[in-house]
Amino acid sequence: MVLDVSKFILHHPGGKFTLLQNVGRDISKFFYGGYSLENNLGPNPSRGHTHSNYARLIVNDLVVGVFEK
Repeated sequence: MVLDVSKFILHHPGGKFTLLQNVGRDISKFFYGGYSLENNLGPNPSRGHTHSNYARLIVNDLVVGVFEK
């Protein structure tokens, strides 16, 4: 999915940094909790945040297109 986050960026609970650092990228690994942008250099990398069903509803409202290979 391609999302337009321009109206949501200031309301993102994790801050705008996460969204801005991933413009134009596949964010699946972040959205589903498999990866975090912070604290990954140590011996125990941090786990990401698993988003709620409410977050998924918000994402559905932000979809502007679908990327196909």
